[in-house]
Amino acid sequence: MKIAAWIGVALGVYFVTTIFLGGPPDYLVSGILVLGAIQIGLLDRTPLPAGEGRMLKRGLALLFVTFAVWLETGGGAADKIPWQAYSEELTQAARKGGRPVMIDFTSKSCAPCLDLERKVFSNGRVAAAAEEFLPLRADMTEPTPAAAALAEKFHIEAFPTIVFIGGDGKERVNLRLVGYENARFFTERVQSAR
Repeated sequence: MKIAAWIGVALGVYFVTTIFLGGPPDYLVSGILVLGAIQIGLLDRTPLPAGEGRMLKRGLALLFVTFAVWLETGGGAADKIPWQAYSEELTQAARKGGRPVMIDFTSKSCAPCLDLERKVFSNGRVAAAAEEFLPLRADMTEPTPAAAALAEKFHIEAFPTIVFIGGDGKERVNLRLVGYENARFFTERVQSAR
């Protein structure tokens, strides 16, 4: 009964926050599962057969913790947007073809960048909304002169920064994203940038 209650609370929080906030805050659902694991595996004194069920309780607690870790690492979700390395030639070709461009300025040492990859770019709705765009990624991890020139050209001051350029070749400045945004709101941003 206690196991079902903890699972129910975690699922309830997930669904309510998804409906009203576009997704649960980081670590909330996994935190609930870890609390459930502590309560079931260490604090629960309900007697069970077979040695009072300590092994069963600890096994269930380990299962809760494993699922919490799986949730926070993205559950093996892969990036669904077919990013290409940024190049001026690709942006020029997109402009000539009237195709909008989405540029992800990212760094491998940036935690919000990794969260975008894991939680947003792996979302099917985000990928569907971004299909019209030429998705380009500018990896700014290494401080090279080319990276500095690109950052200066696009006025990049923080990571991640997502820049949307319309088919006319002009940036949609009001839709620029600096920092992390959940999948629901990012999908709306992408749809507005078309």
